[in-house]
Amino acid sequence: MTIRKLSNGSAVDALAYHRSLLRDGVRTSAYRNAINAAVRPGDVVVDLGCGSGILSFFACRAGAKRVYAIDELPVIELARELAYDNGFEDRIVFVNRSSFEVMIEEPVDVIVTETMGNNGFDEQIARAVAHAKRAWLRDGGAIVPRVVAMYAAPVEEPTVEVDASFWQSIPFDVDMSRLHTHAVNAFYALNVDPDALLASATPLITLNLGDDAPSLRGAAGVTIMRDGTLHGIAAWFRAELIDGITISNAPPNACVSWKQSFFPMAQPMRVRRGDVVHIEVQTFDGIEWRWRAGDFEQSTLYGFPFSRQP
Repeated sequence: MTIRKLSNGSAVDALAYHRSLLRDGVRTSAYRNAINAAVRPGDVVVDLGCGSGILSFFACRAGAKRVYAIDELPVIELARELAYDNGFEDRIVFVNRSSFEVMIEEPVDVIVTETMGNNGFDEQIARAVAHAKRAWLRDGGAIVPRVVAMYAAPVEEPTVEVDASFWQSIPFDVDMSRLHTHAVNAFYALNVDPDALLASATPLITLNLGDDAPSLRGAAGVTIMRDGTLHGIAAWFRAELIDGITISNAPPNACVSWKQSFFPMAQPMRVRRGDVVHIEVQTFDGIEWRWRAGDFEQSTLYGFPFSRQP
């Protein structure tokens, strides 16, 4: 048996992150209500990316006879302790591995997961759920959430956090302009001001979770509502957990454990009311991303240099 212990800094980060999730009452209450509606007494449930274990505990309270709580991160040890403290340890099987490596030898009735990033698809939720459905879910079984949609809009968002022009300023008389290319080919987590949106949001990508979709792409022509400067694309999600229960991190954001994603343009562009701007976002498995606003196209492929091993 291998025993590992997190550093103090990593432990503090893990506790702080999961505290932020549990403090998001909109998010957590919606999941509790959805699980209560989806899970029946005697069901077998899989919790993908169980984290602190809260969704697994909800499933137990809803009557699940067994829950497979899967997480490849060390936070699963916190969930294991909490299961013992709350009397769920006899019904939860904790699996500290990637879900792609897990074998479950009985049919699963419900798959539940909260592995949505700021834009919905940036934590590999699509491939993980498709694999779980194919490998374990019985015919007619339920998936929570059922549908995830990414919404996007052109945005005027000149913030310090994503000010790529810094790299062109020659700080300390050192030419760092090469890093400008990397900075504009990364996307950022921001709290987007609704007043910064230059057009109404449009649903770019909608996916029924469980469908095989290694590559997701959405494009739209949007009409600019006011004169301004287009700095990039803001994106967020709307998730239908079950019929009648949805959550979203659309600005202004009620789900405070999330922000929105900001995909910058290489060069800001002046726009006028009535202009039609083409926006496009594409991802492969939530890992690599490509986006386009107007004539500018960028990709996380160029967001950081490739490592060179001798």
